[in-house]
Amino acid sequence: MIVVPLGIASATPTITRHLPSVALWREGSIFLFDAGENAQMRLLQAGLKRSKIDTIFISHLDIDHISGLVGLLATFQLQRREKSLRFVGPKGLKEYIDWHIQFSKLDVGYELDFIELEEGFDHAVVVDEEEYRVEARPLKHSIFCIGYRFEEKDKPGKVDADKASELGITEDEQFKALKAGDSLTLSDGTTVQPSDIVGHPRPGDSFAYITDTEYCPEAVKLATNANILYHEATFGENLEDKASMNGHSTASDAARVATEAQAKLLVIGHFSARYTNPFILLKEAREKFFPTWLATELRPIYTDPAHEKGIVQAKVMLKELSEKDDKKSTYKGGNRGKGNFRPRKKRMSSDRGHRRDGGGYKSRGEYDRTKRDDGRSTRSGSYDRDRESGSREHKPITPRPRYDDYDRF
Repeated sequence: MIVVPLGIASATPTITRHLPSVALWREGSIFLFDAGENAQMRLLQAGLKRSKIDTIFISHLDIDHISGLVGLLATFQLQRREKSLRFVGPKGLKEYIDWHIQFSKLDVGYELDFIELEEGFDHAVVVDEEEYRVEARPLKHSIFCIGYRFEEKDKPGKVDADKASELGITEDEQFKALKAGDSLTLSDGTTVQPSDIVGHPRPGDSFAYITDTEYCPEAVKLATNANILYHEATFGENLEDKASMNGHSTASDAARVATEAQAKLLVIGHFSARYTNPFILLKEAREKFFPTWLATELRPIYTDPAHEKGIVQAKVMLKELSEKDDKKSTYKGGNRGKGNFRPRKKRMSSDRGHRRDGGGYKSRGEYDRTKRDDGRSTRSGSYDRDRESGSREHKPITPRPRYDDYDRF
């Protein structure tokens, strides 16, 4: 499974963040969790095909989480989609979509299937397919909100190829039967049990999507042993009261859920626009749960990096929030860009290799050296006078923490 954050903003988009939406890629199918404004464009930019969307899971009916749905449906109409589209969400989602289809006079030529959950439910398995299942639980928000857990079912164990060859098992149908748990009778009358050559089942990967909620036990249940937990971190600890008043989580709340659920990786998103530097939230979360990463739009998060890297590739350049082409200098063709660098003064050819000292010139290496009080020698140029007098002030450099190393996931 590959998780791709499409929008990581909370309520208000910014110049670098879009409204909430997360895509889950699995075996060529795409599952969309919430669809904020511009979600379909972010899918394109992430390198994901909109036509591959299988199911759309909506957490709640706040407009920032559903404002991209109608445009996506219109695109499907223009693409002449024929495959049915499944929606899962709170009661009222069907009414919202039907009204917009009627008002916009959309001629939807594909089937829309709705699975709606009513307020007050405790737990529900909303999707149950042969290879995966999706369960839902209520969260604690200012309005009815749902969290989801996408979980692959246990995979068959690996077949001992050498032992199978010794027994004369060579056909694909025979292997499928053994992996399915059925015994096999060979042509010579020998009965082969699955346990003879098939290893133990392998647990499937899991992904928990929890957003717009205060801390609650239901969130922990959804995230239990999850490979990837995507949890909102709208506010920092200093705004804990505001988070509680609005039904949201702090970065520490997200870390608490991940710790109690023993999740393998916590990814925080849904940031308030007041945080221009989300690394503040990351630091708070990592103090309580170290395997925490910032959600970065269009940057994939892998459950199996060795086999999944390269499957999903963004179609636009990923830039850091602080990067500005017109401010930062670059090297192009060996030349220093304009940026903030002061151009060097041109000197006459006769001045090259010399430095002015008083009234005359001295060649390089002929600087006068004087003894300081501590016994060390210094050069007698203007550099030392500036340094001794303290007239040259340098801004402190704050190294950027290595929190953005996503290559591991």
